[in-house]
Amino acid sequence: MATEQQEEQDMGKMRALTNEEIVEFLSGPIVARLGTVKPDGAPYVTPVWQEYDGEAVYFMPRAKARFMKFIQNNPRICLHCAIDEIPFTRVLFEGTAEIVAGPVPLEGELLELGQRVARRYLGEHGPTYLEDSKERPRYLVKLIPEKITSWEGVEWHSRYLT
Repeated sequence: MATEQQEEQDMGKMRALTNEEIVEFLSGPIVARLGTVKPDGAPYVTPVWQEYDGEAVYFMPRAKARFMKFIQNNPRICLHCAIDEIPFTRVLFEGTAEIVAGPVPLEGELLELGQRVARRYLGEHGPTYLEDSKERPRYLVKLIPEKITSWEGVEWHSRYLT
């Protein structure tokens, strides 16, 4: 008979994550899928590197990223972060994007953020990547989530069982 700890390891927590668990989950190299709306109303989804500090999610798109025009036109966005293998951890942030800076080269606090993010996603190669690209202009976009939906586990949420 499986222990509760072994079952959680095999099947996940079968519940929403706490904010502390979301921070821990997103401190790894979890690529976010950014959802925006094109001018014709069609959805547009693209991967972005993210940093979540427990209150806001930040991402730093290139100056010529197609989706930046979509955000400027309609700042309502969502970010979906997931591991698509057991324990199937998922977090969905919904809210209004704020363009904090840009497009600008990375320096000061933006450079520090870029260094942290590049190291998280590229490991030891992060600083080299960033050094070679820090003069290329980027935006800094901030999302303070208005709604966070999360789940870990393979079992269905109880709302689907009735």
